[in-house]
Amino acid sequence: MNSSDERKRTASIFFDGFGLRPGRTDLSALETFIQEFSSIPWENLTKFLAKFRGEDPAGRIRTPETVLSQYFSKGTGGTCFSLTDALALVLTEAGFRCRPLMADMNHGKNIHCALLVEDPAGNSYLADPGYLVPRPIPLRPGLSSELELAGGKLVWKPEEGGAFSLYTERSGSSTWRYRIRTDPVSREEFLNHWRSSFHQTGMNSLHINLREDRERLSAHNCNLRREGPGGNSNEKLREDYPGRVQSYFGIHREIAAAAYTEWMKLCQDR
Repeated sequence: MNSSDERKRTASIFFDGFGLRPGRTDLSALETFIQEFSSIPWENLTKFLAKFRGEDPAGRIRTPETVLSQYFSKGTGGTCFSLTDALALVLTEAGFRCRPLMADMNHGKNIHCALLVEDPAGNSYLADPGYLVPRPIPLRPGLSSELELAGGKLVWKPEEGGAFSLYTERSGSSTWRYRIRTDPVSREEFLNHWRSSFHQTGMNSLHINLREDRERLSAHNCNLRREGPGGNSNEKLREDYPGRVQSYFGIHREIAAAAYTEWMKLCQDR
């Protein structure tokens, strides 16, 4: 994204698609924008296809315009890098200051990302579209933040050096998810981590996550897990993967079928 016209056009896809009007930069507006954006699914089907169809590495990076236009036309979303990049453009065009943050998880360093967002009053918030967080999370030195959701609670606890660790709490147990650092990340560093993400082991499988009002849906290959206040349940998707992915996640069956075909080829080659 180089030109102002491109940025404005891309932001308009989001605002028009969700029936929103930019212009305000208060907390209420930020909450609204992030709430709507969190309905975009985290999925690696589009990324999986770009990798295993042999696309030029330079072309694998999906632009914010592609992410947003394909969400409204095909129901697709993206992984944390493409979602964070798209949300950054939307919030910047809406008048907020934001910059990317990198995070470490159990299976690697710098494999998750999110945004630090500042309002005009100088308050800092975490926006994490890759984890489908539907609210801006206050980032206050030395203080924790919590968010109660269907299926459990998210807790961000402060650490030394301005970092925060995310824990998920459910039924009395706490699980560490990531450690996110608040130090600046250059655009080139962000892009390098994004390019490296195509080589992660998780890119050998199909993953989709969607957070709804009453539950969270997660699909790993042909296994669907549903988590909500009423408990958890599991379901097999193998019988009609494309149809069930479209039914549960809104991703058009053509995309799901293409990704499933490429995944089956990969399984046969192992």
